Amino acid sequence: MSVRLLHTSDVHLGATFRMLGERGREQRRQLEATFTRVVTLAIEERVDLMLIAGDLFDSVAASRAGVGFAVPELRRLGAAGIRVCAVAGNHDPLGEGSAVVWRDLAAASAAVTVFGPEPGAQVFPDLDLTVIGRSRQRQLSAESALAAPPAERPTRFLVGLAHGSIQRPDLPVQFGLITPEEIAASKVDYLALGDWHSTREVSSGGVAAWYSGAPEMIDLDEPDSGNVCLVTLEAPGRVEVTPRRVGRRRSRRLSLDVATVGGEEEAARMIQAEAHPDLALTVVLTGLAALADRLSPNRLRQDLAGEFFRLEIRDESHLRPDVIDPAQFPESTVLGRFVQLMQTEISAREGEARAVGEDALRLGIALLEGKEVLG
Repeated sequence: MSVRLLHTSDVHLGATFRMLGERGREQRRQLEATFTRVVTLAIEERVDLMLIAGDLFDSVAASRAGVGFAVPELRRLGAAGIRVCAVAGNHDPLGEGSAVVWRDLAAASAAVTVFGPEPGAQVFPDLDLTVIGRSRQRQLSAESALAAPPAERPTRFLVGLAHGSIQRPDLPVQFGLITPEEIAASKVDYLALGDWHSTREVSSGGVAAWYSGAPEMIDLDEPDSGNVCLVTLEAPGRVEVTPRRVGRRRSRRLSLDVATVGGEEEAARMIQAEAHPDLALTVVLTGLAALADRLSPNRLRQDLAGEFFRLEIRDESHLRPDVIDPAQFPESTVLGRFVQLMQTEISAREGEARAVGEDALRLGIALLEGKEVLG
C-alpha cells in the first residue's frame, strides 16, 4: 500500500509586505487565499497526510492574529479524513507568547499533531507510517532542527519533518544548520523541510529530502516559490515527489546592460515583454555607457508600472570614464569639483595606476549621484 502526502511550509500568514507599499495588504490577503487553495488541493488529491514544515505564521504576533483563520482550514482537512502534522518554525517558534496558538491549532481537530520542542514521533497504524519532528522553540538556535531517528524503524514508512536551513558550499558553516550527513543518517523515507522559500531538492545518502518552498510569493528574490510538494511513498526507500504550482503571484529579476540594450525604447520593449498583472519584476540596469545611452528609471517605471503587480527599476549602471566631459559637471557643484580633481589626477598617471584612477572616478560619480555601488 502506498501513502500520499502533501508537504507545505513557509506560508507566513500575517506578513506585512512593507516592501510592496500600498499593495502589501493585497498580498497579505492573497496568502490566506493561497493557503485555502493548498487545503483544497489536499482534499482533491485525497492525500493521507498534510505536512506543515514551519512558519505557518510570519511572526508570534501574526500567529495570535491569524489563528482564527487557520483553525477552520485545519478542520476542513479533518472533516475530509486528512491528518496534519506540523512544526513551528523560526518565525513562529513554539515559545513564550505563541504556545497558546499552537495549543489551539492542535485542539482544532483530533487529526492535527503539533510537535513540541523535544523530538517526538506520531504513529499512524492504518498507514503503517511514523512521522518524527520537533518544533523550533526560539528564532535562533545552535541545535540542528532534525529530530533523531528511532533506534528501530517502528513502521513500514518513516517520514521526518523539520524547519531549518541546510549547509551549502557557498555559505559559511554555522551552528544549527542541517548537514547533508545528518539527512543521510536520518534514514527516513522522506524528509519534509521548511525555511527556504524556493522549491529545492536536497536529498542525500538515499534519503529523499525537499524544501517545498513558500506556496505564495513572500520575497522579491525567490523566483522558485509558489509550490507545494505532492509525495507518494511507494515502498521504503522509493519515493515520488511532484512539485505543484499553487501560488498566484511570482517574482522575477531582469538585468539589462545599458551599453548593449539599444536605448530606452528597446529597454521599454524588453520590460513590457515580461508584463503580467501578478508579476513583481525587478529590473536592474547594469554596465558602462555614454551619456547618450543612459536610461531614465523613473520614466520607465511611470510608463510601465501599471502592467505589473509591482515594478522596481534599479540603476546600477555607470558612465564610461572616457566619455566623462567636465563641461557636463559644473565646477560650482560638489560633483563637478570632484570630476575636475580626479581628471587632473588621472592625466598624471599611466598603466594600472591610471586604470585605478578611472575606476575611482566612475564609482565616485555613481556615489555622488546617489546610486548603489557594487564595485
